[in-house]
Amino acid sequence: MLEQLYVDMSQYNVYKNSVSPLVHYVKEHKDSIPTELEIDKLLPYARQTDFVLMTFHEIIDDLNYDKEKFENIIYTFDDDYDMLKNFISKLNPLIKSHYELLKISENILSNLMKAQNELGIIISQHEYKRV
Repeated sequence: MLEQLYVDMSQYNVYKNSVSPLVHYVKEHKDSIPTELEIDKLLPYARQTDFVLMTFHEIIDDLNYDKEKFENIIYTFDDDYDMLKNFISKLNPLIKSHYELLKISENILSNLMKAQNELGIIISQHEYKRV
């Protein structure tokens, strides 16, 4: 049981660590268009975030059920989705690095939605069982 709790928190913490540079950049540069150099610095974090979300999606059914924790993750994913959606609207797909970040970000957005939906389903199933 303790091992699973560690796996649960570890996976989410890796996600938070990989997405935090993106969130920080967006907060610092609200309406500016990122330069090539800035995109090059963000790409490794975007790749890691994409990978973590793909693996998070795969282990989601194995997580220990905790309604409050799941709801907090859903809210975090929702905020990150909105932030990333707004950020990529400023990217120019004609610039190679922008295009690459745009494609990775689209995968991240898709995986964020999938994870939110699956966590919501798990919450619904557990709450239905209690009734």
